[in-house]
Amino acid sequence: MNSEPEIPVDDLKIFADKTRVTILKMLNERKHTVSELSRALNLSKPTILYHMKILENAGYVKRIEDGRKWIYYEVTDSGRSVLKWRKLRIILPVISIAASAILTFTAVLLRTMKRKSIPEYPAMGAQYDWLLLISVTALIISLIAFVYTKRGRR
Repeated sequence: MNSEPEIPVDDLKIFADKTRVTILKMLNERKHTVSELSRALNLSKPTILYHMKILENAGYVKRIEDGRKWIYYEVTDSGRSVLKWRKLRIILPVISIAASAILTFTAVLLRTMKRKSIPEYPAMGAQYDWLLLISVTALIISLIAFVYTKRGRR
């Protein structure tokens, strides 16, 4: 079973706008009125309402009318799952870089120790050459993934 949230292709354009992503993040912290969001984001109320309507129609935000003067908005479970997936996309490359760096350091250390301890058998270090090659490759791929992820968030 895929743990990635199901996002319809039409909804992908929703997250291409930084304002909507920021609104979702703010609503994930607590409920807000349009006025609060307008002040916090330094945008007009009609602009906030436009974005809220898009998010509400997609099912990522819901409107709360409790019979009082103000109308609050809050993020839905669907909106939360999308935000969690965005966080995971950032965390995974960082973990991958750290693991690859540790593996690379270990491979270099093992290879160096093996060569120094048994100088008459230089071929013994060759088994660590593959580990070193794989770990450096994993580190490079992890760094590329991290840079790609960071660019995608801008």
